[in-house]
Amino acid sequence: MAYYQDKSPGYRVSCMLVNRMGGITNRLRELRERSALSGAALAERVGVTRQAIHAMESGAYAPNTAVALKLARVLGVSVEELFQLAEDAEPQQERVELLGEQPRVGAPLTLCQVGSRVVAAPWSPDVFTLPVADASAAGSADSGRVDAMVWRAAPQADERLLLAGCDPAASLLADHLRRASGVELVAVPSSSKAALRALADGLVHMAGTHLADGAARAPKGCRAFTFAEWEEGLVVAAGNPKKLRGFEDLARPRLRIVNREPGAGSRALLDAGLAKAGVPQGKVAGYDRIASGHLAAALAVSRGEADCCVAPRVAAQVFGLGFLPLQSERYNLVIPKAWIDRPALQAVLDALQRASFRRQLRLLGGYDVSATGSEVS
Repeated sequence: MAYYQDKSPGYRVSCMLVNRMGGITNRLRELRERSALSGAALAERVGVTRQAIHAMESGAYAPNTAVALKLARVLGVSVEELFQLAEDAEPQQERVELLGEQPRVGAPLTLCQVGSRVVAAPWSPDVFTLPVADASAAGSADSGRVDAMVWRAAPQADERLLLAGCDPAASLLADHLRRASGVELVAVPSSSKAALRALADGLVHMAGTHLADGAARAPKGCRAFTFAEWEEGLVVAAGNPKKLRGFEDLARPRLRIVNREPGAGSRALLDAGLAKAGVPQGKVAGYDRIASGHLAAALAVSRGEADCCVAPRVAAQVFGLGFLPLQSERYNLVIPKAWIDRPALQAVLDALQRASFRRQLRLLGGYDVSATGSEVS
């Protein structure tokens, strides 16, 4: 995924990405121009053709070790400064083709190679697709069970993990996990308390939680690892047209909110804030309207169906909404100790430690990754 930087006319967009050569990125053009060398001059000093320099700069050709060492020597840098693994490289700005309407600044983009062109597809909350499914419901649910018409057996234990939680960035973790280890991560939207109940009942491999009373320690028999720290606050329309300042304003006439289900950390924050402000829940229009997750709540605000919700900053960032920060919280992944040594769960912990994952999480906005991957004592 890449991130939009500035608007431009037509169907092109400026975004952050890197020149890739079979998983390798380079800063050859940047460092050559900094050294005031033409492509032909650099080629002569290194002993290659000008076309080879151009191919390396465009990402179409990766040099051998000898050429890489000569390039680094001529440019006065280390080989590591000149060439990097793609996942460890800092993003740089380029122009790519755009499919669809102009995105706003900060909107996430998915890049695809189409022939000789790189095309950016903007993310949209209005795009709904059917999931890749293994079965379909064949009857009504009863006591936590359901009849299913199964046409493909569930994968083996270490091929697919199930996570219950509410962080929208679980999809980012899933992508890194799949690329690095081939393990599939299925994230099921859930409140923090419901996620912990599912873990206790043996229904999921991991639970995501940001409850204040559970942020400092793991439940008995489990270990907790920091996914990230985030800011949570009031998500409002862009520009804050209602001029909201805090929880005391939520009792205003004709002001509507959208809430989360009981057991959600956002609802706990809302309830605590209303109580401190002396605002009865019954005085808040929309208090009983429930959204299924942070993005669903922010979507309601973006569509004018509500004036406010409590959610992390990333939810406001995705929809281009206003944000009034209230507190910082730590979102943890809780894993049973009995499963911690399984290869798939070790792959999760490895992904949390990866610099490329932390960088991408930070670029989403609203995440502090300084403690990502650390165990919560």
